Amino acid sequence: MRTFKILTLLILGFAVFGPAAYFGYALFVKPSRVERADRQSRPAATPTPTPDTGEAELKKIGSSGNDPTVTREALTAWISSHPSSPLLGDAKRSLGTLNMSLLFQPGTPSAGTNYTVVKGDSLARIASKFHSNPELLQKANSLPGTALSIGQVLIVPSLDISLILDRGTKTLTLLDKGSPLREYPLLSAPPAPKTPSETKSKVLDKIATFGGKRIAFGDKSYGTAERLILVSQAPSITSWTPPAPVEPSSATNAPTAPQPSPAQMPGGYVLTPADLAEIFPLVSRNTPVTIH
Repeated sequence: MRTFKILTLLILGFAVFGPAAYFGYALFVKPSRVERADRQSRPAATPTPTPDTGEAELKKIGSSGNDPTVTREALTAWISSHPSSPLLGDAKRSLGTLNMSLLFQPGTPSAGTNYTVVKGDSLARIASKFHSNPELLQKANSLPGTALSIGQVLIVPSLDISLILDRGTKTLTLLDKGSPLREYPLLSAPPAPKTPSETKSKVLDKIATFGGKRIAFGDKSYGTAERLILVSQAPSITSWTPPAPVEPSSATNAPTAPQPSPAQMPGGYVLTPADLAEIFPLVSRNTPVTIH
């Protein structure tokens, strides 16, 4: 009898708890095992490849020691094929420096023609003959001054300079015959419009001043003069020297003296004096200017 009762209780327990145990296994244990087995049989995910920044290729170009014109072509090709690389700015700066160093080299398209100085010639007179400007002739021929000698051979550059002022990126791009020569960072620029726009303008005049007075090319103070490029229907292109940082005294560790703020820089399109001095001889009245 006792054995019959125990057997009856076991049958009742299985009838009551068996279905619950089965459903628990079906709902929780079995799916977990299936998912684990599926993960084990699934092929490992292929990691996303790191974007090619072109760093190795750019270093190779810089250390190749090739002819400068070959290096320029390689840099131009690299910039075209790596438009999103974080090294794009470095490549553009290298190309710009190289372009400017080759600008007046014999045999290059911008070198133009040779001219032999005759009696009565001056830089201004020669520049007038070739629709150029005397400062450009001085720069192209690395002349220490304005004096010329009969029989001296000068390079007369063949340039077709234009400028692009981009308020959004705060850059000034110098172009020759439509091809970029060098990109310069602007220290300051008028605010960019909310909607993209493009304005065609031109250089009205370029002015050199010393001691608050306008001076002409050839003046003894011209080399240290302040420069200004006037643009038609637009703010001028000028320069500003950022204040040099003042180191604290090592003895007292006193705080640095307050420096002029960027708000004190002139308005318009502002470059460093060195950048403006490089651009200044290349532009003339009516040089095209595009403003973005």
